Amino acid sequence: MDKYFYIFAGVNGSGKSTLYKTNFLNKDIKNSIRINTDEIVYSFGDWKSNIDQIKAGKIAIQLRNKCFLEEKSFNEETTLTGKTILKIIDKAKDLGYKIHLYYIGIDNPEIAKERVKNRVTRGGHGISSNLIEKRYYESLKNLERIINQCDFIEIFDNSEKFIRIFYYENKQIYINNIEKVNWITEKFKSLINNL
Repeated sequence: MDKYFYIFAGVNGSGKSTLYKTNFLNKDIKNSIRINTDEIVYSFGDWKSNIDQIKAGKIAIQLRNKCFLEEKSFNEETTLTGKTILKIIDKAKDLGYKIHLYYIGIDNPEIAKERVKNRVTRGGHGISSNLIEKRYYESLKNLERIINQCDFIEIFDNSEKFIRIFYYENKQIYINNIEKVNWITEKFKSLINNL
């Protein structure tokens, strides 16, 4: 039986949780084990507490390792920054997981900063503007790094509203107005042409 690692990726404020909560996704994703450190923190603590965030991170690692051990499908949200997520993707691939990527991009980091600020006013978790700025560009670079490891890719622009701009499955590619999307790099365009 196939096992899947469903990745919801994009900078903070891009719309990862919003996409996950839509009815648009297939039921297999909804039936997979959900690993989301923000949701884990909310289940027992306060996002402002570093101790609670560290505890939630440890719980997420335990859940992921259990999924790997029991060969269960799971889904996870990530900003797709840092090296840890790249190692997790490598491990999943080595263990025979099919990698399904749902990437949400936005035109610029200012949109992300404003959305996070609005989220905080509604009681949601915050993150510094400097870190959002850094993650915005690093996330796009890591998208280029992992593109060839994915068995399925769906990319959305959510600068204003969700628009599917790229879809890849079974060596079939669907592209919709990708040339109008500011954050898609030329390097990325050349990578998808070689899938």
